[in-house]
Amino acid sequence: MAESGSKVRLLVVGGGPGGYPAAFLAADLGLDVTMVDTDERPGGVCLHRGCIPSKALLHVARFLNEVREASEWGVHLAPPRLDIDELRDWKNKVVDRLTAGLVGIREKRGLKFIHGHAKLADPHAAIVTKVGGGQERVEFDYCILATGSAPVRLPFMPNDPRVMDSTSALEIRDIPERLLVIGGGYIGLELSTAYAAFGSKVTLAEKATTMLPGSDRDIVDFLARRLTGRLDQLLLDTRVVAVTAEAAGLRVQWAGLHVDHPV
Repeated sequence: MAESGSKVRLLVVGGGPGGYPAAFLAADLGLDVTMVDTDERPGGVCLHRGCIPSKALLHVARFLNEVREASEWGVHLAPPRLDIDELRDWKNKVVDRLTAGLVGIREKRGLKFIHGHAKLADPHAAIVTKVGGGQERVEFDYCILATGSAPVRLPFMPNDPRVMDSTSALEIRDIPERLLVIGGGYIGLELSTAYAAFGSKVTLAEKATTMLPGSDRDIVDFLARRLTGRLDQLLLDTRVVAVTAEAAGLRVQWAGLHVDHPV
């Protein structure tokens, strides 16, 4: 049984880059606002598990690539040594600093925050299951649903710790010797670039005939030339249809190339 809660003018479900700007603006305009999110700090997927950690890793990847290319400029440096634990700690500090700033803004604006998962009960009420236990009913005049996104698990993928989605890949638990990235969109390209710079032999498979479908061709062609020298393989018009877990690795079956080999 949910405990009764006060009625608010606006309920915002989701504290990501769609939810928190809307909540902050509504509070600035004088509305009584309650925000609900499963993360204790605002930021959503972008700040916690997407844009910000990926850009932090890309910053390091760019530096490593420049160090390796410096000899072409007449600057000779020792090969860089990457400490994964220190890199992970630094990436987490970047995320913590930004999300802590949003907490301060939320508190300054006087928003009520409930740490939990909201489910609509009727057109003007929601039941929030709190992370710490218990439920609360929140009644509202208006509601903004900004629930964000989550990685999709492909049906042919085995339940194996060597299979990562974008969230677990950004945790950089280790740097695999060989890595297959499925999908040539911006997320796949970011992860491919970072892991290749960190030392993995990366194969990128994209089912379309080009990376970043729908993007400007001049940009895509330039990016393809850059990646050709940094990735182990760049496979276009290639669809992964099956993945089997084996002791030596994950065996992948392709459609388009008509080959299969361990990755």
